[in-house]
Amino acid sequence: MSQWPVVGHRWAVQQLRHAIEVGEVPHALLITGPESVGKRTLAQQLIAAMLCRATGEERPCGRCPSCRKLASGNHPDFYGVESEDRTTHLRIEQIRDVERFLTLTPNESPCKVALISDFERATVGAANALLKTLEEPPTYAHLILLATDADLLLPTIVSRAQQIVLRPLASHEIEGALIATWGVEAGLAGRLARLAGGRIGWAVRAATGQEPQTQMEVAVEALASALREDLPSRFERAQALARDTATLAETLEAWLTFWRDVLLLQTGNEVALVNLERRDLLGSIGKAVDIAMTLHILAELDHSQDAILANANAQLLVEALMLELPTLS
Repeated sequence: MSQWPVVGHRWAVQQLRHAIEVGEVPHALLITGPESVGKRTLAQQLIAAMLCRATGEERPCGRCPSCRKLASGNHPDFYGVESEDRTTHLRIEQIRDVERFLTLTPNESPCKVALISDFERATVGAANALLKTLEEPPTYAHLILLATDADLLLPTIVSRAQQIVLRPLASHEIEGALIATWGVEAGLAGRLARLAGGRIGWAVRAATGQEPQTQMEVAVEALASALREDLPSRFERAQALARDTATLAETLEAWLTFWRDVLLLQTGNEVALVNLERRDLLGSIGKAVDIAMTLHILAELDHSQDAILANANAQLLVEALMLELPTLS
């Protein structure tokens, strides 16, 4: 049996491949999981298999006209929507376009498929506009939604879709894939797998360019500096961080990973540390604050990530985080 080029998530791949084989792919599918964990890759393989016209072999074949058209972005029975960037919402007009696409019968495949990425960024109006399609889908129509967390969506949307929840991958899975598929040197692959926090997409981007690693290093350095600053200086830093909306979500993720490392040290689990290069700083923080404070900060960071996705005021959010941070001497 041929394999889909998806790193990890074997159970999800098996479930979806079986659905293809027996012709029971749900009309509405919701794939959730952390950013860069592999949601889009999984969805792309599913869509390719659904539209593939090959017979007598595993789908997608990658060679038939349907597969070639999809790969080139010109398949008439596929329509994709995503937010323009991290700061924009999915608008009701975009959802209307999806609805119009799905009302038309397929051109050359047995079904039509629409993929909506970053659905947590949909406005309430846009999400509500999708309900009719979810309630009364044409027999040939399939809608795939991608989101970081189902809790960020309207319950009426979640209840009408079959959900697949992707979890962060084990470091050894990411390390092995970087070496085998992307030709990364073993030492670097191990380091990137550790820093990735289970996000294969982040690891691949870091392996093929320095930007993700640099962003993480800058974010951790900003946190380390903030821990030694007075409140006015922290508020100035918060203002600068909030202005950089393109990287704020990644900054919060780096901070969350850092404070998880603090908790690991406090609970005697040093072997699982991600920020090994910051071991001394982690130790200083672990001694300066108690576990209750660490857990509180982790909860605040987790809440802040959700708030950013819900379009909260970025500056107020980061300023509130700065108030929670301890001050190191």
